[in-house]
Amino acid sequence: MTRRSSSPRPSVCVDVPDGHGVIEVVGDEGGSLLLLAGDPAVLEANDGCGSLGWLAVRAGTGGPGISEVKYLTEWLGAPGLVPDPRTGRAEPPDPECLSPLLSLLAPGRYVVSAGLAPDHLRVVHPRARRVESWYAEEALALVTTDAWPPRDHRAVRAYGDRIRAGGAAGGALPALVALFPTTGSTVGYLLDGHHKLAAYERAGTPPLVIRLTPQQPRPLRHDLDRIRAAFTDGTPRTGGDALSVVLSALRAGAAVTETGGPPWPAGL
Repeated sequence: MTRRSSSPRPSVCVDVPDGHGVIEVVGDEGGSLLLLAGDPAVLEANDGCGSLGWLAVRAGTGGPGISEVKYLTEWLGAPGLVPDPRTGRAEPPDPECLSPLLSLLAPGRYVVSAGLAPDHLRVVHPRARRVESWYAEEALALVTTDAWPPRDHRAVRAYGDRIRAGGAAGGALPALVALFPTTGSTVGYLLDGHHKLAAYERAGTPPLVIRLTPQQPRPLRHDLDRIRAAFTDGTPRTGGDALSVVLSALRAGAAVTETGGPPWPAGL
């Protein structure tokens, strides 16, 4: 079992002054929105219906997909990161190695860290305009942004071989990349590594995750009618379903944010 240390996670900060803004995350631990090419793509939030209830929903099939906008190098398949066997943490990678991906982010300063995922990891795969709900009993949840399970079984087997070799030798492992709204968030968007994650699951081994986080959380200030259209299929709703509750909270939170308050209502 991977043991946790109370010491801060080792990290580096990197400035992205001229990012293209193709990938952006806004919100905080209470809920966040992944934007691809400026369009709402995936929403995750506390559904307000339980002490630890969460939901995730993705935009319709006509929306942009992460596979269409991501650009990563083979470096992620063998990044040379070696987790500490006691804490599960690894030294953060050289941001220069991530520059193809970083260039797609919205401009700003980001915190980069790396380490093994906790033993209790949930993989959430939101289908188009279908709400996925769960109770966040795990220490980490990764929301998929591409096909799941991955279709390329050969790639999954190849990553499995690398994972077994790295684990047996106590050496480097393949890395996933996930984008989190805040450093304290336990839910992140998987930007790259779906095949690697499937291989880790088959091996029964916690995956090595590179975390990207805006140093300052970005308030969720967007056209909420546009967000609603992205995640609903036009079917009349009762108003009490989880997605409607979250969208109503978003509207109320946006109004509070305009007055200088927190971007999410207390208790959500």
